[in-house]
Amino acid sequence: MLRKVPFFFALYVFASFAIFAAISAIPGDPVKLRFGKVIDPERVAVERERLGLDRPWLEQYFLSQKRFLSGDWGRSLSSGRETTGDVSLYMPATIELSLCAMLVGVSAGLSVALFASLGTHPWAARVANGLGSIGLVVPIFWIGIMLLVVGALWLAWFPMGGRFDMTEIQPDRITGLFLVDSLLTGEWDKFGTAARYLVLSSLCLSVYPAAGVASVTYARLREPELQAFVVALRSRGYGTSRIIWRHLLRISAAPTLTVIGTTFGSLLGGAFLTETVFSWPGIGRYLVNAILARDVFVAQNLLTFLVLLVVLVAFISDLVVSRLDPRKGEER
Repeated sequence: MLRKVPFFFALYVFASFAIFAAISAIPGDPVKLRFGKVIDPERVAVERERLGLDRPWLEQYFLSQKRFLSGDWGRSLSSGRETTGDVSLYMPATIELSLCAMLVGVSAGLSVALFASLGTHPWAARVANGLGSIGLVVPIFWIGIMLLVVGALWLAWFPMGGRFDMTEIQPDRITGLFLVDSLLTGEWDKFGTAARYLVLSSLCLSVYPAAGVASVTYARLREPELQAFVVALRSRGYGTSRIIWRHLLRISAAPTLTVIGTTFGSLLGGAFLTETVFSWPGIGRYLVNAILARDVFVAQNLLTFLVLLVVLVAFISDLVVSRLDPRKGEER
């Protein structure tokens, strides 16, 4: 497993360098944009020197990585606030949304795949294949709009957007996750409010992991040797629940974790669109606003952080899969 560490390190270096090059290519001088219409050339030169923007291009990249890895993410050029402070403010919302979406998506994908592989109804297989196609073909923002139209406008069961009712006091901040904080403080009414605001957005974002898990798990469980294994278990008198909980879930654990690791980047990409559609105050909307405002340090450090997060999740999932199935780990 250690031989894969250089690969993940090289992947991070390549991605971080590509992000730096893309941010540097955005037209406009961020320092001049910060000072607005009244531009003092001397002040601009001093600020560029302080930020290291007057150095050679390659040296700027290594300096940015040094600052990023040391936790010195600087201040926002537009708001003047510490970038790490903004991240700690907005990141819990994205984490809460992503975790709920992953939980719903993995549960739905596994349920559909298990039902389709064990059932005798031909439409069950079409449901499993159709779910995988929806996740690959249908844009996530369209799914979000349809959920808003049906759940918020037609049925009026859920709010149109946001994270919490503006007329109510938010739960005391402990972890930044409203569901967890309301449980820790025993405020069940606030838990219900936070859950109502989370339903539509998490359903929208769960389409990605649900589609991936359903497709991969169903294909794995339909392999001839596994079908023969299920027939042998049934011939020994094992019931469906025992086959699922004692055998099939263990067998499908490795491909499910692989899907989670490989689709985590897509989940974050979908979170950006989902947060925009549902006005969710997460890190995705904050990042988009930073890019539009040419806030280079915020955009670069956030994108690099997300890349590092994706690489770490992929590495951890690969490590867990190799532990669960050593042969699978050797093949990978």
